[in-house]
Amino acid sequence: MNTTDIYIMVNPKQDALPNKKDNPVKKRRSTIFNKVTHLYLQEKSLVKIPTLSCSQDIQTLYLYDNALTTIDNLNNLTGLQNLYLQNNKIERIENMSGLNQLKKLYIGKNKISVLEGLESLEQLEELHIEKQDIPKKMPFCFDPRTILTLAETLRILNIASNQIDSLKSLSPLRCLEVLDASNNNIEDVKDIVETIRTWYSIRDLKFIGNPVTKKHRYKEDIIANVHRLEIIDNKNITDTTRSFLKRFEEGKTIYGLKPNVNLAEIMPGLPKNYSATLQKAASASIIKESRCKLLDDIAAFDVAEPAYLTWNMFPKRKQFTKPSQSQLKGHKMESQKNILIKRSSLTQRRNT
Repeated sequence: MNTTDIYIMVNPKQDALPNKKDNPVKKRRSTIFNKVTHLYLQEKSLVKIPTLSCSQDIQTLYLYDNALTTIDNLNNLTGLQNLYLQNNKIERIENMSGLNQLKKLYIGKNKISVLEGLESLEQLEELHIEKQDIPKKMPFCFDPRTILTLAETLRILNIASNQIDSLKSLSPLRCLEVLDASNNNIEDVKDIVETIRTWYSIRDLKFIGNPVTKKHRYKEDIIANVHRLEIIDNKNITDTTRSFLKRFEEGKTIYGLKPNVNLAEIMPGLPKNYSATLQKAASASIIKESRCKLLDDIAAFDVAEPAYLTWNMFPKRKQFTKPSQSQLKGHKMESQKNILIKRSSLTQRRNT
């Protein structure tokens, strides 16, 4: 590739126009190209990063869509802030110790299997390392040294489609605001909750395409354990939903969950003609007196709770019998007789 193939965008700097009093005839405008800030080297079929002149002034370098296999010749770019290396054939992150000012790194769609070699990037805010071409059944790994380096600065992390099955290695990243972990192998809700519980700045999470999304109420469990999550799986979370789930989770922590015991199954002689509610009604004292061996934890019932009425305190249910015609006729005649007696007594009182 010729050097003329390198496209450069510069920041023009214009001189002030000369004073009309000093030079009333000529008006001169000169443009000085004194700083090279952007280098466009994408889609050039590069197999190696070339040595770059005026490297101290470069702020953004585009090297995506090439055939690069290694990262080199970048240590002199001390002012580099944005680096685009996606869609190459890079197998390892290395030779980046001089990029102290780097803030955004795009290195997705390569062949990287370990997040490493970023110990010098103490100002990195965005890291996009999604869709790595790695062997199947080989999950993407994280170097603890790199994670600790990025713990105080990293705000956006994209690790989608990397066969990741756990997020525990990312727990030190407490400044994260956006995490895209979609299309991985994450299936444990507790693993997610334990990892992100201390991420007080997280506001956007993506787990689309993971086995965990098939779990019942996985979103509710995540929302209840995050400080102030705004979006999960591209869906907004309202303040009402967030507050309700947090109060519900706090209630579970304070009072705990009590087992559901069906006394109809463990207490012999319980009448079957009562409703299910009455069959289950029992106080703690009745359960203790029964000495039922099938109850593993009698302390699950709080004695301070109101005692329920037991089944043997209710009267037995009587069978309903339909009255006969003779009984109805006799009841009608008796009612008419009582009416006549009342009328006769009234007439006697009037006559007296």
